[in-house]
Amino acid sequence: MKQVTTGRRTAKPRQPVKHTKTFTACWTCRNRHVKCGEERPECARCLKGGFSCQGYGIRLVWVDPNTQEREQNSRRAIGAPAIYEDDSSFMQVDILEALDLIEGFSAESEELSAGPFSVFLLDDYGPGSLQCGSPQQSSESSLSHSFLPSPSQAETDADEEEIETIHSPSTSILSRSDIDSPYGSIDLSQAAQPPALRHLDLLPRPREQRELIHHWTSFVSWHLVPVDRSDNPFRSVFTPLALAGLSSPSSQSNGQIALFHALCSASAFSRSQLLNDDSKTLTLAMKHYNLAIMHLRHTLATVKHNPNTKPGVEVQRGAILATITMFSAMDMITGRSSEWRTHLQGGASWLATIEGNAWNRDKSSSMVYQGYLAIAALCNINLPSTIEVDMESDNFLDEQHYVLDRFFGLTRPMLKHIVIMNSLIKRISNTNPDTSEELLNKLELQLYMQTPEALDMENLDPVSQALTRNHAYVFYYASLIYFQRTLKRRPPEEVQEMVEIAVGHLEAIEVLGGETIGCTLVWPPFIVACECLSSDLQQRMVAWYMMKRRHGFKNLDLSKDIAEELWRRRRSEPSSSVDIQWQDVLKDLKMDIVLA
Repeated sequence: MKQVTTGRRTAKPRQPVKHTKTFTACWTCRNRHVKCGEERPECARCLKGGFSCQGYGIRLVWVDPNTQEREQNSRRAIGAPAIYEDDSSFMQVDILEALDLIEGFSAESEELSAGPFSVFLLDDYGPGSLQCGSPQQSSESSLSHSFLPSPSQAETDADEEEIETIHSPSTSILSRSDIDSPYGSIDLSQAAQPPALRHLDLLPRPREQRELIHHWTSFVSWHLVPVDRSDNPFRSVFTPLALAGLSSPSSQSNGQIALFHALCSASAFSRSQLLNDDSKTLTLAMKHYNLAIMHLRHTLATVKHNPNTKPGVEVQRGAILATITMFSAMDMITGRSSEWRTHLQGGASWLATIEGNAWNRDKSSSMVYQGYLAIAALCNINLPSTIEVDMESDNFLDEQHYVLDRFFGLTRPMLKHIVIMNSLIKRISNTNPDTSEELLNKLELQLYMQTPEALDMENLDPVSQALTRNHAYVFYYASLIYFQRTLKRRPPEEVQEMVEIAVGHLEAIEVLGGETIGCTLVWPPFIVACECLSSDLQQRMVAWYMMKRRHGFKNLDLSKDIAEELWRRRRSEPSSSVDIQWQDVLKDLKMDIVLA
């Protein structure tokens, strides 16, 4: 009898399918659990299927500090800013594309650069000229050039402490503390060897700096301004200056390389905040911070001994002031209250040695100068008398180059009056408590007259105009509240109408711009929040602060905490005759945060 067969083959056991999870797909494809083509700005899969592509922005999930639980419905998508001009030369540079392009250059290529980056020929260097970070040559073929280390090299370098090995011919200005301090690794034993040509060649792990600069340009720089535009100074002025430092000779310090390390430090601090205080990123931030300090110190010593007419001195001045400004930005991101005031005060002393009109010769210098003055004014830094006199004149800052009104809503007259108010507060507390009532009334009238209705909105689209006007009104009412509470000493009950209007403008900004807008300066909402008396206004301000957590700037959270502590003290104070102000809370808590 024949055995009956079914004709069906015995099924072989199937190998398990390995699935790989990527973190670069659009959010729609992630939610649908399908493979994304990753086309930008919208992926082809979403367009073909008729789905709304949610883009590729970073999404953050915040943790409630009290319960340590994830907040519900508080996931924030952070995309690119909505307001750009396509003809901006800087915005046409795709950093990742440029870096990928130069990695593929051959030794015979005529062009060895793309965008702000370039590569170098290893054959042009003698043995030992690259002190750290040069990729190993293959036994089969000799590498003619390189920009990024290979993965194995990056892993090998992971435990190295130095970010940059520094060779300086000016050993006379190097002290023993320079060599042993955390400000950098200075190899004096190699002084006789031919130095590497550029600071770029001294970076042992350029991939880290590449990632930091990308995070700076794609996230931090536009979050630092409430109304982003193509001429955002952090992107259009600070970034090119910093990248120029990489190409500068490695045998000397200069302001551009100091600024480069300051930008890397600010970017690393930002990434650390977004990654819940990641220790590795925080360590990288501190290393860049120390290098920025060291290069800045050496640059100041060099510029001091050079005549003002020497070529390049004006560029160095701009880079120096930009670096000093970045130190306050770092502490705004981290919420530290340690050294930023020292840096800003040192910058004020340095500015006293420079003619004021030196900053109005071109737009870039003027933008850097304006940024520093705004931070110094809002943080109540003691400015040199020459600058204060200049700020009180009608010729203060060239109107043609003034940009703080369009970026932050801070008009020239309002900046000038904030400086005047701070000067009067110091005069009242130190020497003359009986300031003339006539003087205060005159200043109050001037403040009321600075309504933002006269803002120049030329070439701004309707949404940008509305955002700028709302920011300007927040500054307008915050300045009036500040005047009434600190100089006129009026009780908080008398400024509640202005407080409510200002809160309305802050809420209107979020409705208009949503999550595509950057972070406002801390001073105006902080002044407004501290004077909220009703529980309704207080809850609205807390809700506003919670929305702004998407920027990852710690000093916003700290300013909210200070305002809440002030509210608590006012509720618990039995006597209404005691006027508790936010300055008292800061003093009691021994805090000094960046209010810019």
